[in-house]
Amino acid sequence: MGSKVFQKVDFYSDFFEKRMVPNIYKVLSYKGIQGFQYKNPRLDAEEKDAQWYIKLFPSYLDFKRKDHQGLILRRIFRVKGFAIEISDFDSTDHYLQLHFKPNFRTAIRRRFKGLETCFDIRYKMFYGHIEQSEYEFLMQSLHGMLTRRFKQRNDENMALKKWERYVANTRGLINEKKASLFVIYDDSKPIQIALSYHHDKIIFLAIPSYDIDYSKFGLGNLAIKKILDWCIDNAYSMLDMGYGAFDYKVKWCNKIYNFEHHLFYRKSSPLSLLFVYFVTIKTRIINFLLTKNINVIYHDVKEFFLGRKKLQSLDYTIVKGEFNKEELSGLISIDHVSNDSYRFLKKPLYDFAYARLENVSQIKVYELEPRKVYCFVGNRNVQKIIFQNLDDI
Repeated sequence: MGSKVFQKVDFYSDFFEKRMVPNIYKVLSYKGIQGFQYKNPRLDAEEKDAQWYIKLFPSYLDFKRKDHQGLILRRIFRVKGFAIEISDFDSTDHYLQLHFKPNFRTAIRRRFKGLETCFDIRYKMFYGHIEQSEYEFLMQSLHGMLTRRFKQRNDENMALKKWERYVANTRGLINEKKASLFVIYDDSKPIQIALSYHHDKIIFLAIPSYDIDYSKFGLGNLAIKKILDWCIDNAYSMLDMGYGAFDYKVKWCNKIYNFEHHLFYRKSSPLSLLFVYFVTIKTRIINFLLTKNINVIYHDVKEFFLGRKKLQSLDYTIVKGEFNKEELSGLISIDHVSNDSYRFLKKPLYDFAYARLENVSQIKVYELEPRKVYCFVGNRNVQKIIFQNLDDI
């Protein structure tokens, strides 16, 4: 309908990923952050008569519009965004002290201690340079993490639909200091990766994910803490986590802002008025349905008709009480690391390591009954587990 006479733009992705700004905006600035102004360098002669449908404009930006005669602005609320403004504190520990209760601060310290005790952990931010081979390896790893994580959630991920574009463009942006990859490694294996875009002194956390076998360690929260450390060390003003009210965003943010749709249109055009009315009503309906979790029902129904199932979780029982070590007599520990057929043991093994603060490299694994009964033997602790549904996975 009216979209043919409107220039349609996704502001948020264009601004951070492509450094492009719709021609209607003359100057952009950050509310409450001194020293930044973006002046739009594009000539506007060829688009002087254009009408605009601009999606997902963040309300932490101020703008001055170009003098395009006769264009009226309609703002439509779409969704909440979450960010950390950094100006009021000088370290992440200071922010944790100001923003979180003691139990959360204790949990963060415990998870860092657990992660670094159980594994050979290192952290790295790729910003300004990354080798092609390392880049390809990390992007492939991130793709695998996203696929498993969203299959576990029985949900879709929009980034996976555009993955080839991300792979083609992101390395150049990293080398130009317009993007970054933050990585948590277990030895040489990435277990958490976050792709971010950088614009002036704002970093936009665009695509984070983690290896779900390590879920006990709360890698999402640990990554936010480390990225925030980096932001403070490099004098950034904001860590923008975007939309989607995930638990970690709600916990960490000290700023909630609005994403708006901007419609610049001519009141004299009946077709334009009809289109603006259509977009307004459609957006409000979508917002209402999301408050009723219709999106969850929609995905469940879609998966049912497509015949796709979510990633089934392991079902196992931890045997309580004293363990009789005579059960291990004559058994040799299995090679659960290099033998991929034992992949199902990773999560229960890592959960055991976390609970008992045992280094995974020091834990021996014994198979008492194939694909049924296993025993973890650490330096100080022993645990026996019985699987119920391995043959169904």
